[in-house]
Amino acid sequence: MRKLTVIFLLLITMIVGLTGFAGFFVEERVDSIVITSKYLQVELGKDGNLQKVSHMLGRAYLFYVNDNDGFDLFDSQGEKLSVATPTYHIQYAERSKDSKDSYESVKVIFNYENGIEKVYSFDKRFYTYTFDVEIHSPEEIKVALPLIWDKSTIRSAVNFFVSFRPDRDYSSIVKFSGKLDQTHVVGKDFNFTVYMGPYKKVVVKHVFKEDYERLATLVKTIPGVGNWYSFISDGLNEFFSWINSFTKNFGLTIIIFTIIVRLVLYPFYHAQTKQMIQMRKLQPAVEAIKKKYKDPQKQQEELMKLYKENKINPSSGCLMLLIQLPIFMLLYGVIQSYQELFSVSPGFLIWKDLSTGGWANNWLFLVITIITSYYLALITSQDSRTAWQQILMGAIFPFFFISLPSGIFLYWTMNSIIQLGITYYIYKRYKIKGITHHELWGVQKKKA
Repeated sequence: MRKLTVIFLLLITMIVGLTGFAGFFVEERVDSIVITSKYLQVELGKDGNLQKVSHMLGRAYLFYVNDNDGFDLFDSQGEKLSVATPTYHIQYAERSKDSKDSYESVKVIFNYENGIEKVYSFDKRFYTYTFDVEIHSPEEIKVALPLIWDKSTIRSAVNFFVSFRPDRDYSSIVKFSGKLDQTHVVGKDFNFTVYMGPYKKVVVKHVFKEDYERLATLVKTIPGVGNWYSFISDGLNEFFSWINSFTKNFGLTIIIFTIIVRLVLYPFYHAQTKQMIQMRKLQPAVEAIKKKYKDPQKQQEELMKLYKENKINPSSGCLMLLIQLPIFMLLYGVIQSYQELFSVSPGFLIWKDLSTGGWANNWLFLVITIITSYYLALITSQDSRTAWQQILMGAIFPFFFISLPSGIFLYWTMNSIIQLGITYYIYKRYKIKGITHHELWGVQKKKA
């Protein structure tokens, strides 16, 4: 019955597997044109202005709405240009290899009656929240730059304009040509590189490259940027980037990064496992005390005496676990911060895009983690009941993350494999035996 329950739950959860979202799409609505990518959705009004921008990671989150600041046009005196609704046309490049309904790149071109042309360009950089805007005018005009919060979180320097949203860590970063006048740029011909999305340092660094240090210094002056542990996550990000500069492949980088970090954490895990093994050896004596002393206070006193005689601190195992948990959460955050860059990088082995999740991409990781949890249960369990409980948890838990990007699942899988190896080594070293396949499945060995 127990085995049938395991198989039933596995089948149910396998159906939940989701497929990833590939390519980016264009939809023409009554009043707007909507361009949607894996992570960002931009809505352009038929007046040629940026209307709305939503973050598409997880559920859609609208973080920008036009307030005369979506590359709206003004005359040299600051009065909004009363231009008629422009004509527009869309230039489509080749269709995406990932989906017949999506495109490799798209340009939306608006032409106004007074000779002004405004061009929005979306290509592969759209996966990293980036697109271009070009504006050409026969006369000098002003162009309003997008704001996603109030003016207290605006910063500008030379050719950069930053608007930061401190409540959700979103940013609008515009690199522009022309002369800045508060929140407008003045000139005739403009080129804008626009980044609108979560303020992820590694992604911003990828987009603006040689300008990043100058940009990062500027952003640091905005209140609400970063958190108290940013120096730790920033250091780990730098270390991850350093490894990637050698491997040139995020798959290999994740594997090497995980191995190095687990080796560094080995003393903590060893201490935790050693305590568990010692506690396990004392289990018969513990049961005897519980059977002998029914008074809770006396029972507790005798147990503490037993632990003291054997130099065991029952809480030290939990303490080691508490030390490791925040570190693993930080590591998860590091891998997750590179998710968008997986989309614009070469694949790894059979995975073309480590940013895409779902059953089709993560089934192999799923199988490996279930197998490792099975063998981990055999090594660490004393009876089949405990082993089945551990196997059940180890098999079900990864299915809840089937839609995660493959890069993150790769990190999870590497952790499982390394943990199995370390556990096998420690249990072997202390000569602790688990249970066999026959004991687990309740099958007797054949007599020789």
